[in-house]
Amino acid sequence: MKLFSTTGIVDLFTPAYKRPVDDHIIQDETTIRLINDTERLLKRMTDNATGKNERKSVRRRQKDWDIRVKVSYNQIRVLVSDTKQSSSPVHKRFRIVCFRKYVKAVDGVGKVKESTIHYLKDGRMHVRSLQNVSQLKGIFHAIHLMDLAYVGTKINDVSLERLNGHEKQLKSEQANDIKFLAQEAKRYVQAMDTLSIDPMLDNRLKRILSHVSKLEDDFQLFGYEDKHTVRRLLREDIPNLMGAFLALSKKNQLEQRDNVFVSLSKMELSLISLKEDLEKTKIERMEHVMRLQELRYGESHIDKKKN
Repeated sequence: MKLFSTTGIVDLFTPAYKRPVDDHIIQDETTIRLINDTERLLKRMTDNATGKNERKSVRRRQKDWDIRVKVSYNQIRVLVSDTKQSSSPVHKRFRIVCFRKYVKAVDGVGKVKESTIHYLKDGRMHVRSLQNVSQLKGIFHAIHLMDLAYVGTKINDVSLERLNGHEKQLKSEQANDIKFLAQEAKRYVQAMDTLSIDPMLDNRLKRILSHVSKLEDDFQLFGYEDKHTVRRLLREDIPNLMGAFLALSKKNQLEQRDNVFVSLSKMELSLISLKEDLEKTKIERMEHVMRLQELRYGESHIDKKKN
């Protein structure tokens, strides 16, 4: 009966172009860099916007990919494709078309007209949807910010709204798995990019995330208290600290910057200490195993076998 689950039946009757793309198609290193580069280009266009509603076309071509962005009075188009020289294992083409917010909107953002990925696999061309794929959320948000920038809307309020959304995800019931928490914490920190956060604090936050990523694979070896410490740091401590800091005026942020830096540094030191303790535990475990092996298969055991 598992073969006929609700999800399976729904997928069976869902057109291919509406099904979300499989994660492995877009999780290779080259594609991740392509996605990040697309976000950077959209952000740069947003930063350079004059506030006038005007047409704009930009193309960015690298060795591995080609990015084209076209802003018209009705739509924003983002076309991204791998080049023939791309090192990506699966060559693909992204096509994202969104209406301008003032033309057609859903939930306060420009309605997505098309969001598809076309790729060649097993000798066949496949089409899948990108709209609800977590790795592409940053691009859709960047399109929304650019749309607003081209009509002169201030970005800070929108960015804070996005930040609050990621904070809710961090504090949701499902935010117990360390990989999920680390991923959402990364998105939370990335959401601060449009808020012009102090580089010193941004660097410290990214260092914290780097330390967390080093703990993921061995997380099950931690005791209950240590697991709780890491989860609390990601779920509560970082968003509570940064949320309170970003709610301040620019003047008060400047006054509190050093205090926030010290707090983040303490979090980082706590993670480093946990990593060191974990290494000691692994060494002790290894020594215990070696002693056990010596007892079982030492020289005396071999001598008995000879006799």
